[in-house]
Amino acid sequence: MFELLKSLLFAVCMVPVMMALILGAIYGLGEVFNLFSAIGHRESAAARK
Repeated sequence: MFELLKSLLFAVCMVPVMMALILGAIYGLGEVFNLFSAIGHRESAAARK
């Protein structure tokens, strides 16, 4: 019984941790691609002038 409770507690603790990691990875990748996009827009704007 104690083993079952320990496993349940571990699962309950790990769900928010994994959600935070996944959301952080999505946010981080979005920021990286946003930087790449800004670099591309800056180069094309300079070429138009």
